[in-house]
Amino acid sequence: MSDYIHNPEARRLMILRGIGNDRSNLQIAEEMGLRRWIVVRDLKTMRFNKDPGLRKAILDQRDRELMTRQAVDDVKINRFKLMTGMSFQEKNFENMVNYYRPELIKILESGDEENAIMDLPRSVQKTLTRNEITVGLRNNHKVSSRARGFLPHFKIGG
Repeated sequence: MSDYIHNPEARRLMILRGIGNDRSNLQIAEEMGLRRWIVVRDLKTMRFNKDPGLRKAILDQRDRELMTRQAVDDVKINRFKLMTGMSFQEKNFENMVNYYRPELIKILESGDEENAIMDLPRSVQKTLTRNEITVGLRNNHKVSSRARGFLPHFKIGG
């Protein structure tokens, strides 16, 4: 262990190995039998000198963390899909259509969808457009075909 005290290259390699194994500064110092401030000082020196080994070790560590987070997210997404039979986005869309069902019924029952949409409060218009329940620009607003699928018992166009 005393080899690490006098040999900076050996300390550097041990620090890189510790980072590669997701160890903290304190854990690396304990493994090497050194005080924590020596490891912190060496890390500062390595950062200042833009050590390519340190950069690679940190990037690899971040990639491992991202893959772990993605794996956890995939488990959550799959569990949600098993419970509901649809993705989170699909369920959110269905909930939005159900929430705005009275407004959509008024729009579909009216003869002119454009005017019925324009009669809604501006905040509702924005929400419907943002969630792709209504589509169109300027004078061509209408209920999207996807939203119409959730309201099958209404005739389209009056």
